[in-house]
Amino acid sequence: MKPIFFTKMEGSGNDFLLLDNHNGLISETAPGPALPEFVKKLTDRRLGAGSDGVLLLEQSKDFPFRMKYYNRDGSIAALCLNGARCIVSYAYRSGLVNNKGKFLSDSGPIGFYYKNGNVSIEIQPPIDIKLNFSFALKRKKYRANFLRLGVPHCVIFVDSFDKIDIKELGRAIREHRTFKPDGTNVNFVKVENNCLFVRTYERGVEDETPSCGSGVLASAYIATKLFIAESPVSCKTKGGELLATIKDKLYIEGPAKYIYDGVFYL
Repeated sequence: MKPIFFTKMEGSGNDFLLLDNHNGLISETAPGPALPEFVKKLTDRRLGAGSDGVLLLEQSKDFPFRMKYYNRDGSIAALCLNGARCIVSYAYRSGLVNNKGKFLSDSGPIGFYYKNGNVSIEIQPPIDIKLNFSFALKRKKYRANFLRLGVPHCVIFVDSFDKIDIKELGRAIREHRTFKPDGTNVNFVKVENNCLFVRTYERGVEDETPSCGSGVLASAYIATKLFIAESPVSCKTKGGELLATIKDKLYIEGPAKYIYDGVFYL
């Protein structure tokens, strides 16, 4: 059996297994096509270590490190903001970075600022923005918004969560023809006194997660564009609270916590 060392971390309830792949050992252990299956085994909550996804910290020529993110189903996501906060916290503790700088992700360079366990992430504005459009699902119309923040997000504002099955409805919207071929993350958002309450069905996890950083930031961006919230916006999820700031660039701030270090035997 081959030991795989990892650090388990969480950002507002979104949990990750972080693997330091500076030396390329993970790539040797699970090369190319084998990596998605390796991720599935590792993230399995019964047969593996269990998490929403896997963060790989890798070498970069022009930056202190590169972040690669894999969803629980083995697919790659270009961006994960809760994961980004966790990997910054890990890199800071490991001496790879100072309290501010940039690192590389599949969506491009990402700025960060670290202070006392709290991490602020800076990213570029979204693309493919579409506001206030409607689509039909099972003879019911839904009014929605869409954008890409590295990954696709649908944002739907609701008055209450009481009658919404987030997993069932989220999956149906995620697979709707409106969002083909990539599908989409689906955020259900309630607004109260400039505070957003956000629940997210995550593509790649294929379930509701306690928090989705890019979903929160996407929701805050749409809310400010529709003039139903003002930046900075306090955003509450099942897993905790995040602060979203919408300027010429976008910022999301919140804690990133260590859970434990472990070994998985492959």
